Amino acid sequence: MENLEEIVKRIKNDDEEAFEELYRETVRYLYAIIYPCLLSKEDTEDVIQNTYMKVYSVRKRIKSEKYILAYMKRIAISYAMRTLKKRKRFNANIADSNENYEIKELINLSLEKLDPQDRLIVTLFYMEDSSIKEISFLTGIPANTVKTRLFRARMKLREVIKNELI
Repeated sequence: MENLEEIVKRIKNDDEEAFEELYRETVRYLYAIIYPCLLSKEDTEDVIQNTYMKVYSVRKRIKSEKYILAYMKRIAISYAMRTLKKRKRFNANIADSNENYEIKELINLSLEKLDPQDRLIVTLFYMEDSSIKEISFLTGIPANTVKTRLFRARMKLREVIKNELI
């Protein structure tokens, strides 16, 4: 991988062979990073393909040839995280299609026992995948207070669910 800088310079000049060389030199590296995250050969191959398509599309704008591996790694991880989010939504849709009403009822019952503001924080954090910082911005509540409310809400939910299951 010593000659990656030279390969990237050639790619910036539309050298198709250089892009193939980049692929051969880096694909195993990316695969070794992404596969353990996704645990799916097909998803990993999709992420890697998207990564190379992205690199190809921005090849003329690559500023530092020295950091191409870091750049590609960042792109690949970004695609992998999107894949995980899609998978999570897909699994949620499967659960919805199975119509597991008992679990939904238990969740709704548990959420009803929370203070409305805590319910909002829990919903934003777990169902909307919002960060503490985003929740703080959206609600106007300081980040440390959001963390505290989230902690207390989790404890309350745990207690309610435990009592319902006993």
